Amino acid sequence: MLDNLQPICGPSNLPPLSLTLDELSLLVYATSDTVTLLDARTLTPVRVLAFWEAFPGAFGGEGVVDHVAVDEEQKMIAASMGSQLAFWTCIGDETGKRWRVHSTLAIPSEVSCLDCSSGVKYHAPPFYELYRLKTDGDLPIWVKEWSLRHPKPFLVSFSPSTSHITCVSAADSAVVLFSTRTHAQTQRIRHPYPPMSIRWRTGSNRNDLILFTLTLDGTVRIFMTVLDAPNLLQLHATIDKYSFLSNSTFSEPAPGGSSVFWLDPKAVRRCLTDTLHEEHDGSEVTQRRRPLAEQILKEGWDLFARVLTDGSVVVRALANIDRRPPTMLKQFTISHTPPGSLLFGHDTHLPTHFSLHAAPGSPPTLLTYPVLRTYALSTLLFLDGQAAGIRLAASGWDAPPVSKQVECTQKTDLEREIRGFVRTHEGDAICVVREGGGREIRTRRTEDQLELLVSFAIQEEGKDDAVYQSKALVVYHFPPNSDMLCEKISVTTSSKPVLFSLPRIGSSSPIACATSSGTYLILVEVTPNSSGQAPKLVLRLQETKPLPVDSPPALIMPVDPMAWRPPTDKDRTVANLGHRHMTRDAFVSVSPEGELCFWVASTSISGLNGKRKTTELPGWRSTGRVRTRRREIAMAQCSSAKKTVLVVDLPEGQEVTIWDSIESEFSSGLEHRQVFSEEVNDLDWTSTYDGLSILALGFAQKVVLLSSQRMSYFDERPTWGVLKVLDTSGDSIWMSGGSLVVAAGHQMFSYSDHTQSTPDDSQEGLFQSVARQNGPLDVFHPQLILQCLLWGKINIVKRIICNLAHNVKAAAAGALQRDIHRLPMEAFWEDDVISLNSQGKDRSRVVPFFTAGSSTPHADENDEDFSRDLVDRVMEALEKAALPHLTPSEMEHLIVLIHTTLEIDEQRRSLDANGLRYLISMRSFFIINKRAAGDAGVASPSGKTGVLAPFARARIRYRDIIWAFHSESQEILMTASTSACGGKMLWMDARALGVFLWCNSAEALRNQMEVIARNNYMLGEARDPVTCCLYYFALGKVKLVYGLWKQAAWHKEQPMMLKFLANDFSEERWKTAALKNAFALLSKQRYGEDARLIALDLVDLDPYLEYAAAFFLLGGSLKDAVNVCLKQLADFQLAVALARVVEGDDGPVLKNILEKNVIPRAFKEGNRWLGSWAFWMLKRRDIAVRILLTPLHDLATALQLQLDEIGDPHYDDPSLALLFGQLKGKSLQTAKGTSEISGATEFNFVLQMARVLCRMGCHVLAVDLVRNWSFHRPTIPIVVPPTPLTITEELDAELQDLANGEDSLPRLRRTSSTSQGRGPPSPTLRKNISLLRRSSVIIDMDLPSFPPTRPSSPPSTLTTVLEAPVNGVTNGDSYNGGSGEQRGRAAKREPSSPIVEDAKARKAALGSLMKSAKKDVLVPEFDMSNFGF
Repeated sequence: MLDNLQPICGPSNLPPLSLTLDELSLLVYATSDTVTLLDARTLTPVRVLAFWEAFPGAFGGEGVVDHVAVDEEQKMIAASMGSQLAFWTCIGDETGKRWRVHSTLAIPSEVSCLDCSSGVKYHAPPFYELYRLKTDGDLPIWVKEWSLRHPKPFLVSFSPSTSHITCVSAADSAVVLFSTRTHAQTQRIRHPYPPMSIRWRTGSNRNDLILFTLTLDGTVRIFMTVLDAPNLLQLHATIDKYSFLSNSTFSEPAPGGSSVFWLDPKAVRRCLTDTLHEEHDGSEVTQRRRPLAEQILKEGWDLFARVLTDGSVVVRALANIDRRPPTMLKQFTISHTPPGSLLFGHDTHLPTHFSLHAAPGSPPTLLTYPVLRTYALSTLLFLDGQAAGIRLAASGWDAPPVSKQVECTQKTDLEREIRGFVRTHEGDAICVVREGGGREIRTRRTEDQLELLVSFAIQEEGKDDAVYQSKALVVYHFPPNSDMLCEKISVTTSSKPVLFSLPRIGSSSPIACATSSGTYLILVEVTPNSSGQAPKLVLRLQETKPLPVDSPPALIMPVDPMAWRPPTDKDRTVANLGHRHMTRDAFVSVSPEGELCFWVASTSISGLNGKRKTTELPGWRSTGRVRTRRREIAMAQCSSAKKTVLVVDLPEGQEVTIWDSIESEFSSGLEHRQVFSEEVNDLDWTSTYDGLSILALGFAQKVVLLSSQRMSYFDERPTWGVLKVLDTSGDSIWMSGGSLVVAAGHQMFSYSDHTQSTPDDSQEGLFQSVARQNGPLDVFHPQLILQCLLWGKINIVKRIICNLAHNVKAAAAGALQRDIHRLPMEAFWEDDVISLNSQGKDRSRVVPFFTAGSSTPHADENDEDFSRDLVDRVMEALEKAALPHLTPSEMEHLIVLIHTTLEIDEQRRSLDANGLRYLISMRSFFIINKRAAGDAGVASPSGKTGVLAPFARARIRYRDIIWAFHSESQEILMTASTSACGGKMLWMDARALGVFLWCNSAEALRNQMEVIARNNYMLGEARDPVTCCLYYFALGKVKLVYGLWKQAAWHKEQPMMLKFLANDFSEERWKTAALKNAFALLSKQRYGEDARLIALDLVDLDPYLEYAAAFFLLGGSLKDAVNVCLKQLADFQLAVALARVVEGDDGPVLKNILEKNVIPRAFKEGNRWLGSWAFWMLKRRDIAVRILLTPLHDLATALQLQLDEIGDPHYDDPSLALLFGQLKGKSLQTAKGTSEISGATEFNFVLQMARVLCRMGCHVLAVDLVRNWSFHRPTIPIVVPPTPLTITEELDAELQDLANGEDSLPRLRRTSSTSQGRGPPSPTLRKNISLLRRSSVIIDMDLPSFPPTRPSSPPSTLTTVLEAPVNGVTNGDSYNGGSGEQRGRAAKREPSSPIVEDAKARKAALGSLMKSAKKDVLVPEFDMSNFGF
């Protein structure tokens, strides 16, 4: 993902050098004030050595690196800039990334040539000077040994033994040899042409002198010594460039073709050695060329290459150079590749540099410059002269090099630092803005490379460039095959404008100019050629309406248009782009208070192209507002998907926040917040065509890529995560197709997906990775299966498991196919009704999602029913072979969910839906903690060795506890919880599972408390009564504790405790004594550990704190015992457990805990689940429903709660909708609470839950939610308003039917059909009546005791709701023509059956609700565009 394919380092006046490390071959490329190290095989940047690292004063200067030398033995690189020299050395890293400044040197005059070998440096200003490195001290020191004046030095090179130095002067054509021992000139060799390069060859003897020179005419001359004159070089052979031509091309003129290049003998030997060690297929080419490779390696031939104008490569060999006498030298051609083997780019410049690189164990490569390109070399095919022997591997930049003959001591335009980028709206071209005002335009080619168009100063396809300067807008146009056009138009603004391009409309290319005071449109048109005249550039200024805002915006930024273009070129039409633009936002304004406002054109811009006149000025219409409450925003950017990133300076660093464009009472729009200690230098967005955004954050030394992440029930992950970190710095900009261009000084690095150029299914691209992390889940993904189970879609889960079993059976052994077929979407929308066959087993149709050759669903005759055998086989197969795109944690969850589904199927008659949800969550909780404990490698703090090890999470979520709280299968859940704890539940386990929060049976609470007490006592071999006395005292079993102390003979406190417990604690005297002991234990401060760590189970509960709480219970002070749990132990669950066991659910202590601790905690944490449980325990079930939907600030204000802090609301859990749908009609109180929630609020709530499901990858369930959600309200809107008497008659008939046990709906239909002048009965009325008749509806409204909870309700309605019905009739209402008083007396006289009394109570409650809801409740219609899909 995002492989570095193209570094753009800029031009250089020096050819690249080679440096071979242990397993890596590097290119040393000098440009501007840096030396860049590139991987010779891939051209990937490995390290950039900046000259200012050694000389900080050179930072930002105009100097460039003049000369570079490499010392392979010392792994040292030397570079010079003017009169300063810097040395770097590699510090033991095979990757070549770790380099440090070794030493520096400053001399009086500028360096004109440089060489470095074996710690000896030789440079030549007007003097030839030799320096030797001294390393015997603390610091390395360069010491000058000798110097010699020489005019205009040009080239210098050490011999392999460093005994001689070869120098070339620009004043003549001679090569001069000096001895490093005698410091005297030993020989002067004249050449007919000026030498351009000198190279020493290492012979069989290191002291042998063999010199190669290359002159301007392209001729290589070989000088060697003879036996008679061992220190005198003589000419032995000459290789001119014409010897590389065949007879048919001998007539080629002299300038044609490149020069002659000597291939490094070390690289040749490595290449041939690796080739001969490889296993070959025995082909004809191998058999023919393998002997040649063996001969070259054995005899040590020297190879020379030349590139011809047709792109072919000719290789000649010089044999017997190490033999004597010299007359045995032979040269001949060994290879000639076909034309077009090498690429030259758009120009005809042949390479001036050609070299072979081969690191040990790495494939050999050929390098050409310019353009810098590497070619993968197949050695035997290359020697055989085949085209397949050379294949382009990587291509660098195409900037022409600076001529060697040109004196270049200052930076050119392409070597200056990059200040920023400007991009076209399609992202196909960028304008690079450099220091000093220089600009260059680069376009993106099909192979994901940037091609330099012009070094000048962008709009559509890089043809237009707009610059605002001196109160004028200057537009440059670059037509193909024509000169540049330039036009200026005056634009006066009060502040610096923001320029951004808009999609092309007709023949005009609009450019928007936005400021805080107003906006303008500049229409750019190019008139075509006519009568041979050049095209003309026309600019028209069009003013727009001012923004309808209260105050001028503090910041204006364009909406990034990267995703505006359709994904295919056939859809990319001018009309399409113009239409798409009209439906998309153009820019975003930020108010001084931090409010984001999104703007779209309100009038069609197409009327401005000259074809149609319009009298109305174009303006802007707001499409959304988001209140961020951020001030003094330093940086901001908006993506195509309308995700906005803001950077604000804080004392602790820079805050980066990401905001969505949708804000409601359920979502503030904030998706991600993170504070960075480093300064953020750059922001840029890109978006995929399916609306996913990727953010690039630029820092001083890196670029961090962020993208949204799928929400998960299995772990706590941020909504935005890091995709990749690029070790580079500077400005960055996205281009089309997911390519990222990063500036680092004067250099650029283009990152793109390798999969776009090489189709490889095993490699995943950037967009594919983001889509996989955010798109719809596969049907077998455990998160989708979990949500299906939570929402009661058991049949679809069983169907998925059956399909999985079928495909596992059909798949190849040991591996599963990756071609996944999805189940039809309609399958998730079906009602989950269990259908049984004749044998009573569920039949699920099998649909393959691991298809082989066909994607059509089909049933197989061998399909099996869902059974234990089928599940066992699936689980066994999944443990051996993982499914694609699933992590090990997700695979473990999948296996557990499959096994849980089997348990559900076997216990479906005894386990209700809420119990199922709790059971699933408990299984997931164990998996997470088990993996966390295994990774941490630590044991439970209490020494317990069980399945529960709460290190990742101290407990299951309150959401899961609430499921068990509302379950009617708590006996099964208690058994399952005990089994999960290994049959021995401790308090740590009970707290982690929330047992004493969800258990509703007082007897079960006491039994479980006793179990915990017994298990705590039996834990370990000590049998310490201290560990269990708290729980036994809560149960009132003092004598039992007394018996346990009798058995604790080893305990030092046994005598004292036996004496103390033998007293009667029903007496006030001994109660006071127990309380004194409790306070004494607290005063000793023996707990020591931080309460926060205790709450997280990082340390064990201090037994003395429990002991103090136990003495409080012994003294009859439950309130003090609870305070110890709340304050010292920071364990409110233990406080709730003690209160519920000691005084029940209606006691004052429990009420105080809920009101003073639990409810403030719920509001502080924004935990609606915990708040709903607390209000339900307080018998305020209407508020328990309202808290699920109502904003916490509004609810706190309505209830007049005194809260110190209210946290951010958490509406990121779709199960909130599940709980709300379940509770809103469960009792009359919950129905009352539902009636106080507006229809618009419920509508927005459902939309928010659907968005959350989409963020979780469950898109099918999101659609199912909005399709099947019922907006049933406790109101009765009637089409034709009947008289009150009509409703009374119908309700009276309902009462009579209920008393007789008959169905009232036929009577209602019959009455409605026979009544004249009335419309059909309301469906809502039927639902309300059926609601009354449901046995699960709880009559729980003790109305007179409830204070008002919704101040906004009409006073008359609220009073009516709170009035208590007398015998089922509210005061003031008439019933069958009689008054309420008469009906009350009649009721006293006539005894009523329980059914009639129950029916009257239900009718009275419904009548009260009807009167409280006389106002109309408008439920908005669904609009699919509101989902943000």
